[in-house]
Amino acid sequence: MRHRQGRSMDNPRSTKQLTHMKRTLILAISLLVLGATFFAYTSLNKEHTDVATAEVLQELSAHELFAAFDANQEKATLKYAEQVITVTGLLLNKDLSNNQEPQIILAGNGDDGFIRCGFNAEYLQKTIALVDGGQVTVKGLCKGFNDAGDLDLLTDRDVVLSNCILTTLDQPET
Repeated sequence: MRHRQGRSMDNPRSTKQLTHMKRTLILAISLLVLGATFFAYTSLNKEHTDVATAEVLQELSAHELFAAFDANQEKATLKYAEQVITVTGLLLNKDLSNNQEPQIILAGNGDDGFIRCGFNAEYLQKTIALVDGGQVTVKGLCKGFNDAGDLDLLTDRDVVLSNCILTTLDQPET
């Protein structure tokens, strides 16, 4: 039985093509791994926003910020995500379960929507001293909207601010 010319593995031309394909595949995989490594490195080592010295994009009430995300999450994300903003709102409560990132919760829509403000550990004592029910103004980096969507486990919806600092307080008498 004869093999057609160019189909035999003994053909030097086929072996050359196969070697070339292997080299091309190895090169493509190497470039892909190199690109992924570069992306991961730059993502993890990007400069962090210093909220204290950063210019504020906009000053909003907690209600205005939550309403923007509630009305059109995509539009609000494009406008506010990764931007430093100042938000003023009613302090509902504090979440001090993580000493490394104490949080306060501001009223968003008065029902199931809130502004969740995360602070660095150095703000722990200041957040402990806050009294629920007072007006608080925070400056922070907007991270976007946490929405439970179709999940029954989570009923609350939050706009999340990180690296917050307290700028003004109007606390009730204790």
